[in-house]
Parts: sequence; C-alpha cells; structure tokens
Amino acid sequence: MNVAAWSPLGNGILSGKYTRPGGPEEGNRVQAASLQLSEHDLSVARVVDEVAASLGASSSQVALAWTRARSRAVHPIIGARTSAQLADNLGAVDLVLPPEAITKLEAATGFVKGFPHDFIDGSAGFVLGAAGGLVDGR
Repeated sequence: MNVAAWSPLGNGILSGKYTRPGGPEEGNRVQAASLQLSEHDLSVARVVDEVAASLGASSSQVALAWTRARSRAVHPIIGARTSAQLADNLGAVDLVLPPEAITKLEAATGFVKGFPHDFIDGSAGFVLGAAGGLVDGR
C-alpha cells in the first residue's frame, strides 16, 4: 500500500516563499493573508530553510525529501505551477536527509502522532510476532 501525501509543501509555506526577503511573488495563487499563517507555521518554515541552506538544497527539496523520508510507501504529490518549480521539486528525488536534519525538522513541528499510531507501535510485537521486525518501521 502507498500513501499519496497531498500538499507536502503546506500550500507553499515550506517552499521558502513566505520566509525569504520580499515574501511571495505577486500573482501567487495562494496569498499569505488567505493562509492565516501562524508563528508556528513560519518557525517550521525557517527550520526547513536552515536545513536547506546547510545541505545546499532548496527549501522545497528539503520539505519533499522529508516527506519521502517517512516511509518508502509515501510519495508526495507536487503542485508545481511553473517548469522551474517542477525542476526544483524533482531535485528532491536525489536528496537524502541526514538523520540529524530529520531530527531537527521533526523537533520543529512539535507533532505527536498519537492514537492509533501509539497503540499500533505498542502492540506490533504481540500482533505481528517475529514478523514485526521485518516491517518497515519508518
């Protein structure tokens, strides 16, 4: 089974366009005001920007690679508006995030999976037995 991750750039928030000087370009299909960006949204985007700068990649590439790093069964749906955005987004295919980058990104979100993930993780040994060790745990 695969999962198609819709809007892995969070309506462009993780692309860097709302955190770079000058903000998004005019004529952008989703304006910042309509998104009601929170400080948390922007702080996560800034961490994505920092990781991107440290890896010599774009923020979009980092966000897409982060989505793909969760599991081999997850593939992001990209919503590129221009051929330049598409080319940039496709660069994420070759980007491998180091474990410390993933840890930094995860810490920035403050996201906790909760139920049912905690329950499944806690009962996997009982339910799956020895086969549980063969399941991709990302």
